[in-house]
Amino acid sequence: MRGILVDWLIEVHTRFRLLPETLFLAVNIVDRFLSAKIVELDKLQLVGVTAMFIAAKYEEVFSPGVQYFRSVADDGFTEEEILQAERYVLTTLNYNLSYPNPMNFLRRISKADQYDYETRTVAKYLLEISLLDHRFMGYAPSHVAAAAMYLSRMMLERGPWDADLVHYSDYTEEEVLPVFRLMIDYLARPVKHEAFFKKYASKKFMKASIHARQWAKRNASAHGVNIESTTHEDSR
Repeated sequence: MRGILVDWLIEVHTRFRLLPETLFLAVNIVDRFLSAKIVELDKLQLVGVTAMFIAAKYEEVFSPGVQYFRSVADDGFTEEEILQAERYVLTTLNYNLSYPNPMNFLRRISKADQYDYETRTVAKYLLEISLLDHRFMGYAPSHVAAAAMYLSRMMLERGPWDADLVHYSDYTEEEVLPVFRLMIDYLARPVKHEAFFKKYASKKFMKASIHARQWAKRNASAHGVNIESTTHEDSR
């Protein structure tokens, strides 16, 4: 259910044209709250929409009002319910919204390739995989960002993981490989998260989801990823 919720949050995030940081913070809020509280299934969407509401207030210059979040949830909750949930979530988290956002690490690593637009666009797509697949939760945001840049550069044939990239990412090639393989594993399997796939299938994002999946299917075995024998549970 977590994967379904996050896929919907990506759709909401895209509709409101919010910053990438807002999406990552929203999912972080969801995960931290769910680790502290047991939530009934019919309230899971309320947690998600509230997390996005809070994250937008924190990250955006102009954040959408509560009425827009009520509307995007198909009026399943009243504005007062969202505001009450906001207070409850923030109290549960002790009003601590500090989070090492992976987008910040991705931007730092981009210094090593002069902020190449194509590389960073594909890397953003790869970075968002970590929001949907629970297997990435055991890795630091900086580690996932490094792996996203590593795989993006490989797909676009941008050259080796050199000393500058190691310096700005703080990860060697050997260290990024476990996360790199998880990304390939996700990409080489059938699409499970439609909103996420459609978002990055657009021209705006260079059809990254289409090209990345094609690349992964061709190259998975060459990088030690056995799709047939690996159990994948990204639908959680």
